[in-house]
Amino acid sequence: MDDMMRALDWLKVKSTLHNAALASKSCTGRTLGEDREPVWVEGSKGTPEAPPTTEELPAPKEEVPLPARTDSEPSISCFPDAQAINASIVKREMAEEGKKCVRRQLMALKDKQDAMRLSRAAQHKEDERQRDQLQQKALRERELIQKADQMTAAQLEAQQREQLVLRQHTDQKLHKLALEGVSRCQNRFSQKYEGIARILLSLDKETVQVCATQNTQLKELGQKFNQLVSNVKVGKCEMQSQFLCYIIKAEEYCKSLDVLELDIIKQLAEFSEQIQQQLKMEAAKKHEEERQKQLEEEKQRLEKEEAEAREKQQLAETAKAEAAKDPAPQEPKAQEAPPAATAISACVHPDRLKLYNEIISLYQSKVDAVKPLQTDESLKQYRTGCQRAINLPLNAISAVSPQHLTQNFDKLYSFFAGQPIKVMNGSTITINDHPLARDYCMLLMAKKFVSQTETAISSNPQAAFPFASVIVTFWKLLPDFGQVFLAYMYKESPFLVPYVIPQQQGQTPEQYLKTIGYRLSDKNELEKPDIYLKRQSGIARLYAAVIITQGRKAAGPDQCFELEEGWIWLAHMVNVKPLPDISATLIMEILQTLGFELWRTYGKQFVKLLMYIQNIYMPQLAAYDEGGPKTRLEMLLAKFLRERQIPQAIGVLPPGFW
Repeated sequence: MDDMMRALDWLKVKSTLHNAALASKSCTGRTLGEDREPVWVEGSKGTPEAPPTTEELPAPKEEVPLPARTDSEPSISCFPDAQAINASIVKREMAEEGKKCVRRQLMALKDKQDAMRLSRAAQHKEDERQRDQLQQKALRERELIQKADQMTAAQLEAQQREQLVLRQHTDQKLHKLALEGVSRCQNRFSQKYEGIARILLSLDKETVQVCATQNTQLKELGQKFNQLVSNVKVGKCEMQSQFLCYIIKAEEYCKSLDVLELDIIKQLAEFSEQIQQQLKMEAAKKHEEERQKQLEEEKQRLEKEEAEAREKQQLAETAKAEAAKDPAPQEPKAQEAPPAATAISACVHPDRLKLYNEIISLYQSKVDAVKPLQTDESLKQYRTGCQRAINLPLNAISAVSPQHLTQNFDKLYSFFAGQPIKVMNGSTITINDHPLARDYCMLLMAKKFVSQTETAISSNPQAAFPFASVIVTFWKLLPDFGQVFLAYMYKESPFLVPYVIPQQQGQTPEQYLKTIGYRLSDKNELEKPDIYLKRQSGIARLYAAVIITQGRKAAGPDQCFELEEGWIWLAHMVNVKPLPDISATLIMEILQTLGFELWRTYGKQFVKLLMYIQNIYMPQLAAYDEGGPKTRLEMLLAKFLRERQIPQAIGVLPPGFW
């Protein structure tokens, strides 16, 4: 850069020297001051050169007129040498110009150096400032990172503490739930265990030997359940899910105990059948011996009567002969007294028997009336269509929603109202197509409702209430339907009258069991007692649900079958002859379904009835029944009287449901 500056300055100096040389060569006069035309002196040394042409010199900017030359103007030649002067002037000017140029260059260089120094200082300060900012930023970042690490560590520690507390709280909750669940299962298990133990204790040694395997299984189940209860109380588990496993195991033990009870009952029933067969054989043998003995006695009696008759004849002949000799009036023989009237049977109350006979008579009259429709083969397709019109909506009845219940009821009632129904072949039928179709469909629908007790209601007790609501609604609209429905109920379970049908003389046990509701299988085998009891429980549940369930409000009066029917049934049931298993099962089912409403309605009177059942009826029942249902009924009564309340049955439809 310095070299370039020096080169530029040198060019300026060279240009100045060139101009000065031209001036000194072309003029000999004064060169300072304003520019004038040069004064040419003639006769100077040498011959003057001609002035430069316009082509050689640049044109002056402005011509300044020169004063007129006079003779008095001194000649230049009288002054010192003009060239020397001009040269000295040029030299001095060049020196000054050089000094000025050097000063300017020095000043420029100094300015540049100052500017560069200031720039470098500013840059240095900026660099230091940025360096400080970076250091401060790095320091802040380190502090933030440290704070973040500290906060993260604190949060992590807090989260770990919260998780530990939450886990402890969850473990406590699960432990509590496990205790509650196992406690409920323990109550069930204890009741069932005590019932089975009572059954086994009530047996003789020979019968107990038959159930030796079940007795061992019972002890093992008791030990396992006690061990499970101990583990739950201690809270011994490795993971949270094990608490739930405790409840599942407890449920499994309860189910195993139920299976064991059924197995014991089955074993005892088979043993009882064997004993009964032996007794029958012994009874037949004894009966044969008694018959032989009776024949001999009858023979002896006849012989004796013949002898007495001969003696009487002889005496009569003797008396006749004497009377012929001495006739006298004879005294009239005393009239024999009529036999005493028999007492009313303890199997059914006369009023209930009258109601039962009226309902059965109405049912039988309708059955007899529809036989032409039922037996006519040409009407088979029509009967199938009627069955389809009833079965499809009836099977779909449930309490999913009021709209669902209303929809299925409307399908049934529209058919009874005469609306056409499509059948499988695309044609339509109505209930008015045959004069007997209404009674036939009414019988069919009542039978179908009762059949739900052994399918839907036995497995799901809550299903009884939507069926009961539809039944009550039809009862309001078709009063005969209610009587037909009761007739089917009484046919399947006469205990709902209550009517304990007595065993007739000469009637076999199988025939008697069929009269009280037992069924025969396809192989002509009598159904098992547990299946019979389950079906009877479903029938009783539907019967009780009809008593307390309201129908559709728009269909008529509030109730057709009042709560009083439940009270009457209980009061009569405890005054008829008790039967094993079935009596306790039905009373327990009615109490569980109707107990809440009966207690709320009758209050202290119902409590008195419960105390009568516990203190008077149960000892009477114990003379006939020592099985599981009787034990469960005892525990249920004790619980109701101890807690002074009966919970409402699950699934009861609220008023105005549809």
